[in-house]
Amino acid sequence: MAAAISAQQLAVTFARRGRTAAVAALQPLDLEIASGQIVGLLGPNGSGKTTLLRVLAGLQAPTSGTVTVLGQAPGAKVLRARVAYQPEGPLPLDTLSALQFLQYVGAAVDLPNARADARAAALLQRLGLESAGRRSLRTFSTGMLKRLNLAAALLPEPELLLLDEPTSGLDPAGCELVGEILQEQRAAGVTVLLASHHLLEVEAICDEVLVLERGRLAARGRLGDLLATDAWSLVVRGLDLPAMERLGAAASAAGGEVLRIERGREHLYALFRRLARASDAEPRR
Repeated sequence: MAAAISAQQLAVTFARRGRTAAVAALQPLDLEIASGQIVGLLGPNGSGKTTLLRVLAGLQAPTSGTVTVLGQAPGAKVLRARVAYQPEGPLPLDTLSALQFLQYVGAAVDLPNARADARAAALLQRLGLESAGRRSLRTFSTGMLKRLNLAAALLPEPELLLLDEPTSGLDPAGCELVGEILQEQRAAGVTVLLASHHLLEVEAICDEVLVLERGRLAARGRLGDLLATDAWSLVVRGLDLPAMERLGAAASAAGGEVLRIERGREHLYALFRRLARASDAEPRR
């Protein structure tokens, strides 16, 4: 499988200004990301995640090293519609309506007007913004702006999505929707590199993760490999409490340590999602 992203000894250093010391935002790193997968980019604030995304988007020149995106130098004109970057910050042109903003994005990537309009309408509907399409961005909530920003990234049907905190500010239903859309993109062959602090989200949708620490690539791999330990657990479902107690006694007799016997529980996220779906199913009055 061809590499969507390839970097050799890529480094970025922000020069010293006045009494401020130079900052090594990215230490020399080698990186290859294959096409058609979702890769999570993790790390604490200041670890270099946004800098790496900006380099790949062609918005930040590397200090040293080489990097290619879809076989081209980042920012090359031929990548204008093939690579999309969703930054974390606010959207520009907030006097425009959502539809006008997407039309502006379509023009910026040379989409024909008819195609841009059709894509904009479909994406506004998919992201739950159809009824707000003619409203000014100034009236949008944080979550609505975040969804519109994703719509803008998806508009030209890119081959590579670079996303910086795509679910920050979204409620659980919005996070789930974004996860579904990104998995649809992967199924269509799109490569996704997303920076996130939402670890449950990353576990749910990412094929592998990159962990940055102080600009260095501290770890990389599939979550199953990175999180695995030498300990083994027995996961059982469908037994009542007396049967569980008998099983616990048998485990102790076999030399195991029974840590606890407890009722199963779901995540708070799953509870929120279940309640939201129940509410949607109720007849409207």
